[in-house]
Amino acid sequence: MIAGIMTGTSVDAIDMAVCEISNKGDRHVVSLRSFVTRPFSDDTRDLIMKALSGRATMEELCDLPFSLAREYAAVVGENTSATPLDAVAIHGQTLWHHPPVSTWQAASGPALAALVSVPVIHDFRSADIALGGQGAPLVPIFDAATLIHPSVHRVALNLGGMANITVLPCGASQSDVWAFDTGPGNVWIDTGIRSTFGKRYDTDGHIGRAGRVISPMFQECTSFPYYAQDPPKSTGRELFSEAEARRLITKYSHPSSPLEDVVTTMTEVTAWSVADHVKRYAPLTREIIVSGGGSQNSYLLVRIGMLVEANGMKVTIAVHEHWDAKEAMAFAYLGWLTLNDQTGNLPRVTGASRAVILGSIAKV
Repeated sequence: MIAGIMTGTSVDAIDMAVCEISNKGDRHVVSLRSFVTRPFSDDTRDLIMKALSGRATMEELCDLPFSLAREYAAVVGENTSATPLDAVAIHGQTLWHHPPVSTWQAASGPALAALVSVPVIHDFRSADIALGGQGAPLVPIFDAATLIHPSVHRVALNLGGMANITVLPCGASQSDVWAFDTGPGNVWIDTGIRSTFGKRYDTDGHIGRAGRVISPMFQECTSFPYYAQDPPKSTGRELFSEAEARRLITKYSHPSSPLEDVVTTMTEVTAWSVADHVKRYAPLTREIIVSGGGSQNSYLLVRIGMLVEANGMKVTIAVHEHWDAKEAMAFAYLGWLTLNDQTGNLPRVTGASRAVILGSIAKV
């Protein structure tokens, strides 16, 4: 049994998926045994947000990986007493992502291994970066193992803080798969909802559904050069930050305009960027399988579907069976690959010069 722990760019909670992973012929079978999500403590979340905004002191930056290790250990200890673990695989909290130069996912693997008394696989992105890759996305190898269909072209769409897609041609091998970040996922929508209504997120898209798109705001939001770049590519809060969203909101919102319009516009930006990338890079797609928190925003999914079909494509959009657990499951799988001396990156996806075994193993 391997526990995968994921904390993403939404900075909302710690997700842990306990998985049983096995070989079945030439396939890897990943079975979810349990899943739990636990909100960050206020102190740790505040420290993460302070680090992301560049306001953290050196002392605070030094403290954060240990604070995260303690919070991860609490989640493991509270939820695995009846399930002996062979290992824990952690993504860590991305504080900076600057491919192909550097990346930093904060969390002390050795500290966590000492606290939970099982090996911990951590720092999954550095080896790919060292080989000239983006260090991301890494989930596509999991998508390839679990979602390729023999006769249907699929796209796996994850709507976390950022949005990313994995293109899965029917009957594909790993070398046929490619993936990349399309742009902001929930991060700008969530910033819009906090700035206007003081809520954490737009439940089921109720607020976004009620407004209208602010055209000049939409035009500026969709003019970032990143969108036009060809893969391999990845992005994060360095470009699509809360501060940038607040700047845009301040610039374009008007006291006489409905507050809903801000949320509607940010929702449309995410929908447009996803649909545009699907049209350009996966025009044969017939199914889009959605995971991440944004999968629970039905208005966002409707807009993605409408914009994709406006390009002349016919698609079905379905929410992944394990929409909330999928990324944590993926890191459990990546940890399993590392423990079994198997490579975990897809060079066509990340741009690395070769496939490589990912991560470091902190032993007990």
